[in-house]
Amino acid sequence: MFKVLIWDYTGISSRWLNQVVDMKDINIVGTIDTLTPEESAAEILLSKDAWDWLLIFEQGSRNLFDAAIQLLKLPPDRVIYALDLNSWLQHPKAALVLTNPASPNGAYIYNYLNWAWSRQLNNFVTCTVEGLSYVATSQDDMIMRSMYTERVNWVANDMQLFHALAQKYYGVDDGAGYFLDLGANIGTTGIYFTKKLAPNLKLLAFEPDAENFKLLSVNLLLNDLGDDKVTIVNSGLGDKFDEMTMYRDLENPGSNRLVQYKADMPHETIKIMPLDSYLAENNIAARDVKYIWIDTEGFEAQVLLGAKNLLTENPAPIFVEFNLGAWRKSGCFDEFFAIIAGKYSHFILLDYGKETLYPIDALRTLTPPTEGFGRIGGDIFLIKAGTSIS
Repeated sequence: MFKVLIWDYTGISSRWLNQVVDMKDINIVGTIDTLTPEESAAEILLSKDAWDWLLIFEQGSRNLFDAAIQLLKLPPDRVIYALDLNSWLQHPKAALVLTNPASPNGAYIYNYLNWAWSRQLNNFVTCTVEGLSYVATSQDDMIMRSMYTERVNWVANDMQLFHALAQKYYGVDDGAGYFLDLGANIGTTGIYFTKKLAPNLKLLAFEPDAENFKLLSVNLLLNDLGDDKVTIVNSGLGDKFDEMTMYRDLENPGSNRLVQYKADMPHETIKIMPLDSYLAENNIAARDVKYIWIDTEGFEAQVLLGAKNLLTENPAPIFVEFNLGAWRKSGCFDEFFAIIAGKYSHFILLDYGKETLYPIDALRTLTPPTEGFGRIGGDIFLIKAGTSIS
């Protein structure tokens, strides 16, 4: 039985303990409910043998508690700021004993700590989510951390929505054809879609980053997606054949970009090709393209300019990250808009759970709220001209 002392002037510890802690091996030996302990409370605080761990609940008073710990000479290896994940990370034994992985909040902390410890010890981190397995660099502080801690596939909601909207507005036949993953990263998008939603489709994925491409290859194998089901291309896409500098975000490899980068980001030279050229060279008919997912961090306009023939022959469902500010700054927005407006009449803006229908002309009139990368937020789904939207 482990003895725990609570120092909580916020009044939230009771609810937090019920949501996070496995109480069967825990004995709460006392609670200090004021910012400054009274004499009786200070006595148990100073009786260090009376407790194994001190859990502190604070909101904006961290410096006061730090000073108190130092003044009272409390053992720092036994003092935990309960609302701070990094504090738990520094106390692995307490984390393993106190957190309850059977409760949702306890599981989040437990999973986060396991992810953090794993990335400290290894160059790569692995996880299995909803029956799908992935490996990523241990530097990945975005996609892998999210999947590891929340136990939900990184793009599950987006892909489910994409599939549902394509069925509603296009009546897509999933019996055969291709899912195009343009900006595939480590594979979460294409793997989820072709394994969970449309298993009869083939996956055609483009990823220019060399490290991401290696991980994409491994993740496809981990999920039993071989050459008969998948084609992956180590190249970027654009409106012409070219070589460009790609800037790499090591902590979020899904945010590697060609435009609107920070000058001090590490970078590499990548190849760019038009999607139309690749499809023609490899005898992939436009009619066989069933879904187009694009996430190229602001370079989406150039990608679609390189797919003029595809969009002319088959305006397929497109789900694209909405980087309106970057599109307008690209120097090719008018040409890009002309292509889109000629093939698609409306788009649905998917902004943090809210779906709003706009006419395609709104791409000219919507105003991004801030400068910089210029996202309104979320993604857009393009609806083909002539489709009933009632």
